[in-house]
Amino acid sequence: MFMFFNAPYEEYEEELRVKRRRLRDANTPIDLPEEEFMKEYRVSKKVFMTIFNEVTPKIKRKHRTTAIPEITRLACFLSALAGNYQSRVGNNSNTAVSQAMASKIVGDYLEIFEDHFCDKWINLEMTEQEENKVKLKFYNETEVPSIIGCVDCTHIAIQCPRLDTSHVYRNDTGGFSINALIICDVDLMVRYIDARNPGENDDDFVWQKSDPNLYFKSKYDAGKRNFWLIGDTDFKLQPYLMTPYREPVESYEVNYNEKCLKAQSIMEKCLNAIESRFPVLTHPKGMHYLPEKATKIINVCCAIHNACVFYKDDLPKSDKTFLNVDKQKQRDIDDSESYDSDVSEFNNEMGVPNELLRIREKLAKSLRDEKCV
Repeated sequence: MFMFFNAPYEEYEEELRVKRRRLRDANTPIDLPEEEFMKEYRVSKKVFMTIFNEVTPKIKRKHRTTAIPEITRLACFLSALAGNYQSRVGNNSNTAVSQAMASKIVGDYLEIFEDHFCDKWINLEMTEQEENKVKLKFYNETEVPSIIGCVDCTHIAIQCPRLDTSHVYRNDTGGFSINALIICDVDLMVRYIDARNPGENDDDFVWQKSDPNLYFKSKYDAGKRNFWLIGDTDFKLQPYLMTPYREPVESYEVNYNEKCLKAQSIMEKCLNAIESRFPVLTHPKGMHYLPEKATKIINVCCAIHNACVFYKDDLPKSDKTFLNVDKQKQRDIDDSESYDSDVSEFNNEMGVPNELLRIREKLAKSLRDEKCV
């Protein structure tokens, strides 16, 4: 009886498979016009083929004649990162795969990218020559010497995870998110990303237990000096992490804060560039993935972003997907509160050793005040 009723469904599924295979044979993603290609996959054909050539050798090949071509699988994966969720990806004539297959492709490619792509394109360590170049570029932008990067945390919204630990992902606004720690350089290259932290964790907690904090502390303890990360007042002042004065009084303090804002604007540009390229990160209802997979997606998006920066692969202005208004408004509020609030739940100068305050004061007093020049 079961086989009698199941036969029409199996025939229908087989018919769909045949149609999809014919569509794939007739439509190759790379044949799309460049503008349409970038809109669909968020990278140029040049970067697409560069990525393809990097990851394809790492893939275990299937020798079935009906196997989906790897170029189609990569296109399907990038389409998902572009915010075209698996139901739409499955209906895309350029990829022509089922929703179930689209889901499998996303999972497979996340593993491949994490294992063979992310470490190449995201690297915190720099040679002395690289560090000097970064410091010079930051100085040209901010007039603050010895900056090696900007650090910040950003909340990436996710849907309420169906987990026993779902409560740890609830942030201060009541939504669910991952609080991702990111370090970038002046070229908007992501130098470090940690997207494993649930939304309940505040920025300084995330930083204090992070690998970069331990890494830069070891450098400082070994005698290295005159290198700074620039963060906002959500982070505690450290000898290698400079933060603004919460309540600047002296003119040199105001001047220092203004230059810190210039540095932090670089981080904002970096975050905007990533989120504009990959709308999957800014879905109004949150990412449609469990936290573990969402973490991998964030990592991969940052790595592909770096490849795009390296190859100067800018999205057309008319095709940029800007942050939703609520998210940008919240960032503006956070920045305003960080600098102007007289009373804060966390004051980054409370309990700070005088030695650290003197380090910042020395740096602040050394900066040229453009208004007085």
